[in-house]
Amino acid sequence: MKIWKKALLAIVLLIASFAVYLLVNVRSLEVESLSSDLHVIRGVGGNTIVLKTDAGTVVIDSMTFPMQGGLIREKAEALTGAEVVLLINTHYHLDHTHGNPGFAAGTQVVSTERTLSHLIALDADFWEGDAALLLPNETFTNQKQFNLGNKTVTVIHPGRGHTDGDLIVLIEEDQTLVLGDLFFNQHYPNIDLEAGGSVQEWSSTLDNVLALNFSTVIPGHGSTSDRMGLIGFQRFINQLALIGQLAANNKDTLEETLASTRLTADQDYTAISFAGIPLGLDREFVLRRTWEESTRNFEIKN
Repeated sequence: MKIWKKALLAIVLLIASFAVYLLVNVRSLEVESLSSDLHVIRGVGGNTIVLKTDAGTVVIDSMTFPMQGGLIREKAEALTGAEVVLLINTHYHLDHTHGNPGFAAGTQVVSTERTLSHLIALDADFWEGDAALLLPNETFTNQKQFNLGNKTVTVIHPGRGHTDGDLIVLIEEDQTLVLGDLFFNQHYPNIDLEAGGSVQEWSSTLDNVLALNFSTVIPGHGSTSDRMGLIGFQRFINQLALIGQLAANNKDTLEETLASTRLTADQDYTAISFAGIPLGLDREFVLRRTWEESTRNFEIKN
């Protein structure tokens, strides 16, 4: 066999192997049961939350692929014994929304108005055809409450941080708070400045969150935590914001900011990967983002 044919075969086999690897990872879903009513599903994408109520099943976020959404729906209904009646999207990013088309058309889908705007403006190609049937169909600006028999679910937009449209979910009877990507537990966060995110405002947003009554905290990425875990993340955000402020005041270059030793609250942080593939959400990324915001070296896209 000629060398080029061997090389081509090797490439084809490599691509096929990766496709199988990715498919296996996408289909892999792990469940953490916090109670008989409340569960966290983890897989390729952000954390998904399943809540059993007297009115049916509530799902918060749907991961990255429509196929995952279908698997999540099946697993959620198996865990609760009831159909999904409410799907909540904490923000617009694909690892929390692209599973939506795996749910039944007509499902009530809730988000903030800004999240729906971002989905339409920044992710329009995905939400064409049948996928559009699972776009958020109920939106709000500040706060909305759902009384679902034995469970009270309150969705709140606490302020800017990860984007300008994130919502959090307070499950009152369980004293549990679902934060989406306003909280990355022991991971470097994504800071979407282009969609209105802000390092400088993130801490005050978390002050609004910490004023609520809760004991358990479920982050968008990472393991289940508590109030002290969230306070630790706020300490990290505060340090990052200060580095940005100093960079602007001192007219520091990006290179000088990247070399900063002031960021110490990230000692045990790790970068998130996608099925083993690094996403670039690391220490350098967050330092660059705080410099870009403070020196206005970015462009709002919506």
